[in-house]
Amino acid sequence: MHQNSHDDIDAPRPRGPLLVGAVFVLMIGIFIGALSATVLLRMSIGSAGDLKAREAIRLHALLEAPGGIAEPDTSTERTTAAFAHSFIVSTAAIDAVSSLDERAQLVGIARWMVETDALTAREDAVSRWAMIAARCVDTNAEAPKDAANCVRDEMPHDVPIPDHARD
Repeated sequence: MHQNSHDDIDAPRPRGPLLVGAVFVLMIGIFIGALSATVLLRMSIGSAGDLKAREAIRLHALLEAPGGIAEPDTSTERTTAAFAHSFIVSTAAIDAVSSLDERAQLVGIARWMVETDALTAREDAVSRWAMIAARCVDTNAEAPKDAANCVRDEMPHDVPIPDHARD
């Protein structure tokens, strides 16, 4: 007697449910990919928009006066104080600046400040401390960690924030 296997007798199994499942998984993958791409794109555009919004708000504070735009002397004073404060903060963290171009620009600004004594004539503390930071960065231009440590070591803990920049 010869026995037939069941595979020869039974009809082939339908592949429809497997195909439907594969298409379903593929569609979910495409949906998740599109959603992820949209979120990442929105975050990158949103980040740039957030940065520009913060910049516009800060710049407005430099121009604002009760009657409209501040006088040129007032705007210049506010801008210089805001620059000095930002320079101190950024040079204290120059070793954490990931962009080599921005780091080189900070070194260039420090050298310019030292060469021209840019803020030396000003009597406010922020300008004096910005000049100390500039000298630290100029002296340690090739060693960002040493420059940042010098700035942090030389600065008092109470570097004042300009009044118009306080939030």
